[in-house]
Amino acid sequence: MSTAPSERLFTWRFASLWLFQFGTFFSAFQLLPVIPMRMVALGGSKAAAGMFLFVYTFASAFAAPIMGTIGDHIGRRKLLVIASLLFVVFSVLYGVVPWMPLLLLIGVIHGAIWSGIMASAGAIMTDFIPPSRRTEGLGYWGLASTLAIAIAPAAGMQVYRLGWLTLCLEIAALSAIMAVWGARIPGGTQTDRAAKFPRIAELWDPQVIRTAVAFSAVSFGYGGITSYVALLSQERGIHPESLFFSVFASAIIGVRIFVMPFIANRVGTKALLFPGFIAMPISFALLSIADTQAKMITAAILFGIGLGISFPAFMTFVVTHTDETKRGRTFGSVIFAFDTGIGLGSFVIGMIGERTSLGTAFAVAAAIGCLAIPIFVVTSKRMEGTRVAENADHAGT
Repeated sequence: MSTAPSERLFTWRFASLWLFQFGTFFSAFQLLPVIPMRMVALGGSKAAAGMFLFVYTFASAFAAPIMGTIGDHIGRRKLLVIASLLFVVFSVLYGVVPWMPLLLLIGVIHGAIWSGIMASAGAIMTDFIPPSRRTEGLGYWGLASTLAIAIAPAAGMQVYRLGWLTLCLEIAALSAIMAVWGARIPGGTQTDRAAKFPRIAELWDPQVIRTAVAFSAVSFGYGGITSYVALLSQERGIHPESLFFSVFASAIIGVRIFVMPFIANRVGTKALLFPGFIAMPISFALLSIADTQAKMITAAILFGIGLGISFPAFMTFVVTHTDETKRGRTFGSVIFAFDTGIGLGSFVIGMIGERTSLGTAFAVAAAIGCLAIPIFVVTSKRMEGTRVAENADHAGT
């Protein structure tokens, strides 16, 4: 890959994939907050309704490295189009299937294919971003999903009022549009010309996964936030219940627009990564005792700043030290570690919260989050000895 002397970041190629990411997340996150209501309507309990997100997340986590490797071999853009077309089928099935176990099975397959979009799109975008602006560019790239998640649930709720099938057909239509849009995205056609498809053991990148366990430590608490922070707010009389999410999303957007452009290319990735890894456990600890709006807002700001600066910095570090022909596998391996932490956190924090309190559960999440920096320091040493990304000297490390 070559970059222009001007090192321009905002190009048509960047914008086209950014819009694809936004559209895909907007489609998915109209569905995910609403489908538990569908499960309850079919006669399931609240626990059964929560099972959908659990199986969806774990299917995404365990399939991500495999789907990323498939994208490396058949072409990442081709995988985006195939996945979007399959989403049309899944969306229609969600609308017409009345049997809860079959809905869970569809969710498993859907989650697995979803990970292919995340891994392949991330790999393509890394090719579009000039190496000297990689951390900044990945930060802007992450805003596509952040903005979609911020507005999609409310949109999904509005459409759901017109009927479950109406919502599913609308999501199917969006997925069809994304398939057409994905086919027109420039790039992503290169393939790994290996003589044969890798063995099962080679579908994962063990070194990337070991280093990404640091993110599992902080995403453990993220899983608890996603599932239970609204309930925690309700229990403690903090209104609105969506306050944490609104402030958290605003903090991510703020830090990536007003902070990252000025510091991302001037400091090393660790100078961004470590403060982020510190801010998130502090946020979980504050959540454990938050009984006022001010404490909830402070916790949300800390978590938004922590995740907002640490994730693009971490991906810059990983991409710089891994083979660019296997970037789908690289992104898939990171997704595996990140989503596994989210899934475990949602499950374990729920169990602790039921047996003791959600305050205790988030205190446990804070303690686990403190392991992120030691894990990264120990596991990243071997990776630091390898600089294989093109123009790695300018990658912000």
